[in-house]
Amino acid sequence: MMQIIDTSKTPKYGTGSCKTSFLENNLELLLCSVNERQQKYSAEGLGKSCLTNLVACYDGVTASVGKGETTDVIHLDFCKAFDMVSHNILLSQVRRYRFDGWTVWGLRNWLEGRSQRVVVNSSISKWTPVTNGVSQGSVVGPVLFSIFISDIDSEMKCTLSEFADDTKLCGVADTPEGRDAIQSDLDKLKKWACVNVMRFYKVKCKVLHLGQGNPCYEYRLGDEGI
Repeated sequence: MMQIIDTSKTPKYGTGSCKTSFLENNLELLLCSVNERQQKYSAEGLGKSCLTNLVACYDGVTASVGKGETTDVIHLDFCKAFDMVSHNILLSQVRRYRFDGWTVWGLRNWLEGRSQRVVVNSSISKWTPVTNGVSQGSVVGPVLFSIFISDIDSEMKCTLSEFADDTKLCGVADTPEGRDAIQSDLDKLKKWACVNVMRFYKVKCKVLHLGQGNPCYEYRLGDEGI
């Protein structure tokens, strides 16, 4: 039987529940200021769901197909997305958006000082520090993940639709230039993942070809086809 045991330092401003409550009460509002340049987060993210994000995405896709354009939609899936978030990179993103000192301090206190070990029957591993991962079962986790990936669409030519770790890349594919633009954006996404210590789960990454006469171009993610 395998068991993972976590421990964390005592927070400087109260109990663990107070730590989470402090962040949950502030980060949702702060996320809006982070994404002033990207209204999709505040419009599609807060208070909504993966379903409404999907509806919004396909509303644009069906409009494109309705104009007679062949369109490709690439569904991308991160491998253990929330567990892979680097605390150092996340904190650098928070500082980049100039959050106030109290918020940065509270977030660092919430993330750091944790360690884990694995127990298998009578065998126990050494304690190791937890340097990656945000909680999924809270308001804080998805908000922090949204901050973490807030620069993922930098210099994108096509439409990138995001809700937490659910990501879709959409583009018109009726010309070689259009297909090249989609492939170029995929290359940028792959590079972003490498720089930020994330990985795509390629088995779950799929392409949806829409529209009459769609050439069904085969895209690649890194060295492998999708």
